[in-house]
Amino acid sequence: MMQTIEIEIDASGRIHPIEPLDFTPSGRALLTLLDQPVVSRDAPMPGRAGDILSLLASPRFASRPVAVKEEVERRIAALRDEWDDRP
Repeated sequence: MMQTIEIEIDASGRIHPIEPLDFTPSGRALLTLLDQPVVSRDAPMPGRAGDILSLLASPRFASRPVAVKEEVERRIAALRDEWDDRP
């Protein structure tokens, strides 16, 4: 099975995967050289698991308002009833 992984190449030519691999690579590979990224690797980018983990560990996330399930259900029911009462 072919897989594509993102790597960085250091000054001595060694390759380093950007994300941890859940397998040990072996065999042959094709290498495509890309332009240098415009943003640094540490800048927030959509789709990065580390960004999500940072958000979950942040004080802002810990102090977010939490909805009460019953109140949400009451509000949804009220909105449904309001919709049903329209002429």
